[in-house]
Amino acid sequence: MTIDSLLSPGTRVRRLLNVTHQLPFEVHHDARKEGSPWRLAERRGHDAMYSGIRSLKSDDCDIYNVGWIGHIHWHGENDDDATPHALNDAEKAELTQLLLANHCLPLFLNVENIIGHYDGYCKTMLWPLLHYIIWNHATDGRLESQQWRAYQAVNRLYADLLMEMYEDGDIVWVHDYHLLLVSSMVREMAPLATIGLFVHSPWPTSEIFRCLPKRQELLRGMMASTMIGFQTYGYARHFISTCTRVLGCESTPEGVKGDDGHFCYVVAIPIGIHAERIEQVLAKPTTIEKMASIRELYPDKKIFVARDKMDLVKGVLQKLETFERFLAMYPQWRNKVVLIQLTDAPVTITKSEDIVRLESKISTLVARINGQYGSLEFSPVYHYPHHVLDDEYHGLLAVADVALITSNRDGISTIAYEYIICQEQAHNPLIVSEISGTAASLSSALIVNPWDMTGVARAIHEALVMSPCEKKERHQQLLHHVKTHTSAFWAHAFLKRLQESVAYVKQANHTRRLTLDVLLPAYKQCDKRLFCFGYDGTLVPWQDKTRRLGAPSAQVLAMLQQLCDDTRNQVWVISGQDELALERGLGAVRGLGLAAEQGMFLKYPHATRWVNGMEHVDMDWKNDVIELFSYYTERTNGSFIEHKRSAVTWHYALADDPPYAAFQAKECQNHLEHAILSKLPVEIVVGRKTLQVRPISFSKGDMLKRLLKPDADFIFCAGRADRSAEDMFRTLLTMQQRHRLPPKDTENLQNSQNPQKEDKTATPQPSRPIFSVLVDTNSQKPSLATWHVPAMHDLVTIFAELTQHT
Repeated sequence: MTIDSLLSPGTRVRRLLNVTHQLPFEVHHDARKEGSPWRLAERRGHDAMYSGIRSLKSDDCDIYNVGWIGHIHWHGENDDDATPHALNDAEKAELTQLLLANHCLPLFLNVENIIGHYDGYCKTMLWPLLHYIIWNHATDGRLESQQWRAYQAVNRLYADLLMEMYEDGDIVWVHDYHLLLVSSMVREMAPLATIGLFVHSPWPTSEIFRCLPKRQELLRGMMASTMIGFQTYGYARHFISTCTRVLGCESTPEGVKGDDGHFCYVVAIPIGIHAERIEQVLAKPTTIEKMASIRELYPDKKIFVARDKMDLVKGVLQKLETFERFLAMYPQWRNKVVLIQLTDAPVTITKSEDIVRLESKISTLVARINGQYGSLEFSPVYHYPHHVLDDEYHGLLAVADVALITSNRDGISTIAYEYIICQEQAHNPLIVSEISGTAASLSSALIVNPWDMTGVARAIHEALVMSPCEKKERHQQLLHHVKTHTSAFWAHAFLKRLQESVAYVKQANHTRRLTLDVLLPAYKQCDKRLFCFGYDGTLVPWQDKTRRLGAPSAQVLAMLQQLCDDTRNQVWVISGQDELALERGLGAVRGLGLAAEQGMFLKYPHATRWVNGMEHVDMDWKNDVIELFSYYTERTNGSFIEHKRSAVTWHYALADDPPYAAFQAKECQNHLEHAILSKLPVEIVVGRKTLQVRPISFSKGDMLKRLLKPDADFIFCAGRADRSAEDMFRTLLTMQQRHRLPPKDTENLQNSQNPQKEDKTATPQPSRPIFSVLVDTNSQKPSLATWHVPAMHDLVTIFAELTQHT
């Protein structure tokens, strides 16, 4: 088998090219084996990622894995047979054949590449920084430069290997911090490629990441992706903020826009586990035997379980110190509890001095605790610094009374999820570090600060004395999350969002000119029509450089009145202006619905009074925002603050120094994201030389969702080129995509680890005529609208002719 044989002949099948640091199989060489000495085994670790990817395989989707083969496991009758050696060309060819047969495209790296890339730049530069550890030693930079060149070279090897089998239409999914440059390298060779990047590790704040010397190169490499996924919303927000501050990029809550105009979507999709596989392991006779053996080893003891990598960020040392503090604070539990700490060794070729020191400290601390609180018959701490088999590990999780997942800094800990599945019968509690990404998903666990040893000790005591009723209630909530947000759900959700992002990008680059011939047939055949117009720049022109609004023309008023006079039409104007401005401009139009301040205030058709939508909205945030805007207004000559009842807007279009004002706007946006957005129910809207803060769920898109009714058979929305109109267009585009899918595709995937195959006999739901129209002279302006008209009078002309024909 060759790479050419993997290229899809004839009928096109959707292909997913999954690019990971290592292939999902471990390679074993056994000289005692008859025939070929090579065999493959499923790789230990990262089971959540690999099982999620496997769940995507179907008759309509082929999956190919691209990655390094990893360290080879050598076996033989004597030491010479089991001695590692560099592969020759014949061995590489034979191994490649075996891996290609398993849909794997192997990359062979030499020792120099491995040490420079993984052991070097990944583990000494990126990994600590992503976990908020700043390097504690200064060098002349030569070693870092050498490791950076190795990182670039290895990423180039991945990209080149990937392109050997890439075809137009393939989906590329790159994983984690080892391969942050691959997206840009693939984009150079395939400009239209669909590229997803998922970062499994945490992502720090911009203040931390900007310490990295090669920060700009890494960020630009990542931003070449179509979409980037993170484990939590906080990590996604940190990445967007980092791009804004380090690269000066324009950003929105949906993503960041690069200097070349490419928009990279950013999403948060936490990973899950393969729950069914763990349940199968628990049901095995060998696992049941291990459970009984563990209970016999520790009779009448409460078992604490913990598993971590031997790493500086996992907090093994602090966990042991906390356990020591617990025994000191609660003497009644001495000789009644045991901590079983499992640690996995690092997979690097070379062991760093930091890890050697950490291992020594852990051994010393374990000996101290056992010496002070143990005896000849019993030790309160058992440390196992080696790998355990699945049946032993899951059996231990099933009999444990408490799990301690208290890392100093981590992404999503799948160990916590595995413990929850294993405790389906016992319902024992889980203690989770608030600094890890897991805490955001498992709110029913006992959340602790790992640096507060006294607080963690109290949480351990609370877990031990917790009532069975509370245990069961907490566990049921945790179990529901783990079983619904599986690894399959994560993979399907990511792929779905990636395809939606591709649709948005394609839509943004294909906006057609709207004509009467297109609009009239759909208009005539429908009886329940919804029209939504913007106001500023759509129905009312801007007057001058001060961007003040004029009054609607007689032609616009006549057009709106003719539409409202038809009882089959429901017509709304949605604007950021207040009620007074809309009443003054459009109050004379009978039967027109008005939505002021993006839908905060409503005046329904034929009504005489406005409805206040702010009665139950918390607006206490305004003082903090005004104080921050005032700070930047004082330092940016010509800028000013616009006050509305529902929003506060900072304008800098008239600033004396436009470049400096743009810089201040980015600083202000970053400040808002860290100080306001993270703790208050508001969102930031980046407009044309404006920053606006408003309550969440009050946008033109949200207003449109409230107006849409299931029986509406014709939808028309028009707006100028700005963020508020794009919210409407995005709502309609999402609705169109969902209507094109077979009903089974829109079902919730979260209850199935292996979703059923798509029913090819299912027919798509009928689509209704939807017209999203951009009002702008530039037809090439990126927009999610389907159609465009050059100017307001073109829109008026079309509707004047439309009403004459009907």
